[in-house]
Amino acid sequence: MQPARQARRSTTLRRPLIGSWDTGPFHNDAAVATAERFDSLFPHELPPWLQRLFDVAVAMPKGPLDTDMVQEVVAAAAVIASQCPGAGDVNLNSGPREPVPPLPADLRPKAAAALDRVLAHADGEVDRWHVRERGKQWLGNVQRIRLILADPASTPEPAAPRPQRRVFAGQQLLRDRFGVEDGLDMHARHPKGSPAHALADLLERQSYEVDTLDRELRATAARAGETLAQVAKGKHAAVQTNGVLRFTGIELETLGARFALANRDLQELANRYEYAVANGTDLVAAQRSAAARTRTTPSATAEAEPPPAVAGLAASSHRPPRP
Repeated sequence: MQPARQARRSTTLRRPLIGSWDTGPFHNDAAVATAERFDSLFPHELPPWLQRLFDVAVAMPKGPLDTDMVQEVVAAAAVIASQCPGAGDVNLNSGPREPVPPLPADLRPKAAAALDRVLAHADGEVDRWHVRERGKQWLGNVQRIRLILADPASTPEPAAPRPQRRVFAGQQLLRDRFGVEDGLDMHARHPKGSPAHALADLLERQSYEVDTLDRELRATAARAGETLAQVAKGKHAAVQTNGVLRFTGIELETLGARFALANRDLQELANRYEYAVANGTDLVAAQRSAAARTRTTPSATAEAEPPPAVAGLAASSHRPPRP
């Protein structure tokens, strides 16, 4: 058993860096999450988010930054640098899939300051790579991004129009079946406390779960496809060092199974919601709610005069006896 454990450990050490599969700005797990943020945020939400990311990196206590933060800063700075003239060599593979709108010029010095913080302890980051030459390649990519941001004549280039927001499987189902633009507002259509209101709330939660799994499944499949594309170009070590067929395949199958189950539950909830709305349960619930409010907070008129049903019952109880 001992030799087998040693063999597995040596295979793990051949990875370039935990969570990384290449030396580009977006060739790691933390940077892929950053790319997803670029795709999911509206255009007006991007500048505040980027400014906060860079400000936090600069304001961190002295010393090396956390590796995830380093990767997030480098990825975000690469997108800003890609909008500058002469930025054709910035590698955005695995980066945002939607066109990024032109970003404000005042983000460039903030990105440069955050990169300076990264480069101040770059030797430590290079040492994290199990193959030091690969770490030096990563460092060279970061330094090129910093040089592009340092050019005072650089101005952001116009980008293609950006779509509103990517719609994943859960939200797409709600749009197709119920004609809603924002599925998270479906519960507002129904009286609070009604069966349809409760089902709409469950439907919103389940659609969010399906969207999350859809997003993770697409990102994992994209990473696997990019690694296999390197193999197609003759770089066969990509499979051996990253375990794309051994580990990513299992991850894809697991995510696919979870997505299928969550999507099935979403379909069932949608059917129950349609049934509740079609049978007028909202009207029945509203009537019951109104009756409950009448019983708990009677008006002055209700106190002075009994309800018609009660008055009729009282009158019938005082009938004269039969002869």
